[in-house]
Amino acid sequence: MIIKKTSFLFAALVFLLPICTQAQPETISADELKGHIHFLASDFMNGRVGPSEEYEIAARYVASQFAAAGLEPAIGKNDSTKSFFQGVPFAKTEYNDKLNWNILINGESMSFGHKEDFKIMYGSKLNHDRTEIAWAGYGIEEPDHGWNDFEGLDVSGKVIVCINGAPEKNGTPVLPEDVHKKYTGPNGFRAKFGNLFSKGAEALVMVDINGSMGIPFEMIPSEFRTEKYVYQDNRDRERSSRIPSIYYVKPSFLEAIMKGHPGSPFRYSDNILKNYKPQILEGVYLNSKVEVLNEEIIYTKNVVGLVEGTDPELKNEYITVGAHLDHVKKLNGQVCNGADDNASGSAGVIEIAEALALKPCKRSVIFITYTGEEMGLCGSRYFVGSGEYPIENIRFNLNMDMIGRSDNKNKESRAHYVVTNKKYLAALETFIGELNNGITDFPLIFDDDEHSPGGSDHQSFISREIPAFFFFSGVHEDLHKPGDDPEKIDYAKAESICKLGYTITEKLANMDEVPDFLKED
Repeated sequence: MIIKKTSFLFAALVFLLPICTQAQPETISADELKGHIHFLASDFMNGRVGPSEEYEIAARYVASQFAAAGLEPAIGKNDSTKSFFQGVPFAKTEYNDKLNWNILINGESMSFGHKEDFKIMYGSKLNHDRTEIAWAGYGIEEPDHGWNDFEGLDVSGKVIVCINGAPEKNGTPVLPEDVHKKYTGPNGFRAKFGNLFSKGAEALVMVDINGSMGIPFEMIPSEFRTEKYVYQDNRDRERSSRIPSIYYVKPSFLEAIMKGHPGSPFRYSDNILKNYKPQILEGVYLNSKVEVLNEEIIYTKNVVGLVEGTDPELKNEYITVGAHLDHVKKLNGQVCNGADDNASGSAGVIEIAEALALKPCKRSVIFITYTGEEMGLCGSRYFVGSGEYPIENIRFNLNMDMIGRSDNKNKESRAHYVVTNKKYLAALETFIGELNNGITDFPLIFDDDEHSPGGSDHQSFISREIPAFFFFSGVHEDLHKPGDDPEKIDYAKAESICKLGYTITEKLANMDEVPDFLKED
């Protein structure tokens, strides 16, 4: 990054401007945002998945920008020095990649291999100890339409096996067209598994015997990873409440467990519904165990810098400006660069920090890029719970999570979302609306978290009664996909959001008292 030099005369004029000015700093520019985003969202960064070597490079990049802008390291170390890095603990577990199923069928054992015979599509409950197997037909519960595969069937603690798709007779759907479509196609299983797990099942095994999946078994990736990272605070909770798993198997698995059974769908391949009866398969059990090779605690990083306040008393109060730096793993072998989500927000934090460091405010301002947002707001949760800064002294949090695109509903207007908890919504809409005096040439849409999909790091602050909101592009077609690339960013829009973010931060950091923004009763 090129550090812009400011003449003495200009610096003096800026210093003499009144606190309430909305003059925008020249350091915030579309060109500088473009430089940061192109670096952070390059293929070389491999999605900045945390923890990873690429994420560490991204964290060091942000720290170097903070240092060049004149921010102070904000995290105390054991030797009484300060660092830009706050270690966030994760439990790393390494597994043996040889994972097999052992099926007991009336005392005889059969083995099925991972990836060769079955794929893991979802969940973390992969160990099964002599678990009973329930044949649930199509796994559909639609009593209003005269179909219920679970009537009188107790599947609690069992592995459920069912056919992908929906029932047909003589090539005609049995269920109404809209219901039939819900259960067919590559995503048809999603309509089934939520209801099944609510019944206490250990796992759902899907098999495609009629081509309704639309994707060959060989082309479906397995989600099993030989290395897994879990936020340390979540490890014990996850161990005690493993997420039930979804498996996809070859038809040969179903043939094996239903061999000789009067209700086997292979017995009458031209009429699967003949002798159709969901039931517990007597004498059939699943055994599976994932071997743990190593467990250890490792640390990934929040990057935290400080612009100390100028007022001797108010400098002990803090406004925080943050964005998550991490993104998601590859999708079907392609890197998800995360230019909008969230290289854009991280670049915005760098730009606002650089501008504010040239003109410190009464209160101190903490700038943060968080790790592990995509893994459950881990970095922001750790920061607010760390005690590094007294939680009662943090007055506000501004969160930047996607500032460079527009969703499909707002392509023409380029409108951008401002999202917060409903208790802060009305007051923040008034406050930000008054400050946004010609800064953006596009409208702002104020919305509450209940109507906004997913979550973001501002919620870690709101959970501790700290007012907060986040700027959000909306859900566009490239979210969490390989298409979220730097060339698709609306850099003029991102610049405007950063300038508005700067104005909000400067206003809050210089007020005699920060409002609580709570909805009046």
